[in-house]
Amino acid sequence: MRISRRLVFVGVNVSVVGFYCYAMAGKLEPLKFHPVKFVILPLTVITALVSLFLFPLLGRQRTRLHRGVMLYLGFVSIAAIYGVYLGFLFPEGPRAVLLGVIGGHLYGWPPFLAIILVLFALDRWLFPSDSGG
Repeated sequence: MRISRRLVFVGVNVSVVGFYCYAMAGKLEPLKFHPVKFVILPLTVITALVSLFLFPLLGRQRTRLHRGVMLYLGFVSIAAIYGVYLGFLFPEGPRAVLLGVIGGHLYGWPPFLAIILVLFALDRWLFPSDSGG
């Protein structure tokens, strides 16, 4: 059952991020012309990987507040990894990580809040209190 919970967690995160990236990719001026290569594909893959590693850490948290903080740290991690990805593509290099984190905070709040709401609604199923962590 734990594996199915992890897959639901990853699926929710990837679905929300993928849908949001698809909806916004053509509207963000710097990434307007190559949305799949620069936005949709890398962010969904990064989100899936971070979500896979984040789920066990969330299961160890006792309160929703602590889970929310861990989700925020996952959000910042996704933005930083995306900045590293952009740093390999564009000549800005180290500044791309900072730009990724700033851009993630600028454009990433709607999907982050949607994920928080969905996961808090599924909280008792995803992280049952009798599972032992």
